[in-house]
Amino acid sequence: MTSGIFMKLKFLALACVVALGGCSSIIKGTSETISVNSIEKGTTIYVDGAARGLDSASVSVKKGKPHSIRAEKDGCQAVTADTTETFDPTSLLGILLDFGIFSIPIDLMSGAAWKVEPTTYTVTPICQKQ
Repeated sequence: MTSGIFMKLKFLALACVVALGGCSSIIKGTSETISVNSIEKGTTIYVDGAARGLDSASVSVKKGKPHSIRAEKDGCQAVTADTTETFDPTSLLGILLDFGIFSIPIDLMSGAAWKVEPTTYTVTPICQKQ
């Protein structure tokens, strides 16, 4: 009798964890903060088309897709760079939770299975020196 209750509680706990997300989404989340700076003073930093700061910015971006970084300054040629992502092995902890059946696909779909790397970018517009 008690083993039946124990099994139900175990299943309920597992269902709650899986409903909340996979291991990587629970431990590290689905967004990451990147830092962007420019060597040229007076540069406006854009991330995904939105102005985020002057000369530097710290921006929270969603994992699982590349993001566009642009540095602009009047009288200079704008420069664009894209973020890159690598697989986050934290997602593999789902193997211990549910053999990875639910948790790993959840991390892959939410983008939590990836990490932005590097997290610091230097993007400087090209200015002609007089």
